[in-house]
Amino acid sequence: MLKKSHFLAGALILAIAGILSKVIGMFYRIPLQEIVGDNGLGLYQEVYPLYLTFLILATAGVPVALSRVIAEALAEGKQGSVGQILARSMVMMGGIGIVLFAILYASSPLIARLMGNPHLIEPIRAISLSLLFVPLIAVLRGFFYGHQKMLYVGLSQIVEQTLRVLFILVASLYLVRLGEDTDTVITGVNFGTMISTLLSLGFLALLMWLHNRKNSVFTNAEWGRLEWWYDRAFFRSMWKIAWPICVSALVIPIFSLTDSFLAINIFRYIWNVDGLTADTWFGIYSRGGPLLQMASLFGSSIALSIVPAIAEAKRQKDEERVTTLTKLSLRFAWLIGLPAGLGLTAVAEGANLALYGDMEGTRAMAILGISAIPLSLLLATNGILQGIGKEKIPALHLLYGVIVKIAATFVFTSMFGMDGLSLSWLCATAFVCMLNMRVISKLVQVPIHWRFDTIYPLLVANLMLLLAWGATETVGLLLAGKEKVRLLGAIETVSGVGVGLVVYLGLLLLIPLIEDKELDWLPGGAKLRVVINLIRKKQASSKAQ
Repeated sequence: MLKKSHFLAGALILAIAGILSKVIGMFYRIPLQEIVGDNGLGLYQEVYPLYLTFLILATAGVPVALSRVIAEALAEGKQGSVGQILARSMVMMGGIGIVLFAILYASSPLIARLMGNPHLIEPIRAISLSLLFVPLIAVLRGFFYGHQKMLYVGLSQIVEQTLRVLFILVASLYLVRLGEDTDTVITGVNFGTMISTLLSLGFLALLMWLHNRKNSVFTNAEWGRLEWWYDRAFFRSMWKIAWPICVSALVIPIFSLTDSFLAINIFRYIWNVDGLTADTWFGIYSRGGPLLQMASLFGSSIALSIVPAIAEAKRQKDEERVTTLTKLSLRFAWLIGLPAGLGLTAVAEGANLALYGDMEGTRAMAILGISAIPLSLLLATNGILQGIGKEKIPALHLLYGVIVKIAATFVFTSMFGMDGLSLSWLCATAFVCMLNMRVISKLVQVPIHWRFDTIYPLLVANLMLLLAWGATETVGLLLAGKEKVRLLGAIETVSGVGVGLVVYLGLLLLIPLIEDKELDWLPGGAKLRVVINLIRKKQASSKAQ
């Protein structure tokens, strides 16, 4: 059975790895923007959500579904079948990758035309090559999810992002120095993404080899037979689980894709600007995307960690554990997503200066920060529903959310420009989150204390927001004109984040907003409880005096 600390420890490992990956992914935008300009960055950002959508179609459902199937097999003591599950998943996903690559490559002219930019054809074709390899990466990660080896998954994410950034920067710098036009440069950048993906697959294969040395996966003597690898009934059952999970995982890319298809046309035909200006505006708006994903990382990490944990509990008919895991997922997604989102809002100006050298689009970035709060809960609730076997519900809710996103994008972007794009995110994510929460409340009886679970954390997070914003403004006033713009922005950001962390974590533990029994689920929670109790005793003794 999963140890108490393993569930949240896995989520923390994935969150830390995700943060490191996103930091690497954010900071490469600084030199990339300097190399290709806002126009080139906008061109890159128009293609990337499309690739991300196909990437998730090719991968997202299978790691979660595979982790659930493997966790259930291990819970039933069927360790011998895990190798066969892995092998058949590799065959299935390899075929899906080939099909999706062919579709994206062949349809690139039509997609570019629909997006209103014929320069996107070659960049789309270049990045489609990655789809040949990422499905296999997804299978190997799903294997490690099922075994709760989140450290292996985290390492692979960091390696993949590092390689991707390295090849993007090398390719863009090389092609710009050759005097190539922006279209060719972005095509080369996307080709570099394919190379990094292939190398990442090799790294995961190495980790799999190391795991297999200690815990042999292919123990069945019949592994060399074709029937051992190929089974239609297995493919059907996996697809039945995977496709709704895959669709529900499209929240971020499909909302981003909505922006890609609608924003340029709204800018051009309602705001009456030329194509170059529209691309530039979209590039400026897109600055907040990686920060939004970073702020919602713990929600997505909980979603990945909770599925095998709840699936194991459901298979063992342990309803009390299902309820506990559900409550913990919601609590920590809220307690961490809330300050992450409001913290991004507080430091938006400094982060914009540090990353991009100006304050263009700061308000849009700040609004996106608020969107991280419902997005974190949305991702966590998706994982809960998938773990208890209701994987089709998040997919249906996403469909409703897309309708809301399209309508809100039309209305708000027509009125407020790029700020309206951010407002549409807030509306759509909050709507889908509300639908998920309503269903979970009917399926799992989770006791909620509104003041303790909701209102107090909200008050503490807003106090953190004011103090963190005040810290950034104070630093900005004190150092105005004394430091370079990017350095000033970095100092503002670090100051705001530092003040926010001290205020929020301090109040979180001292009020306290985390119960003692919840600390048992945290890695190192017992030691943390001792420290907190000592602080409380000192406070009590000082008051008595």
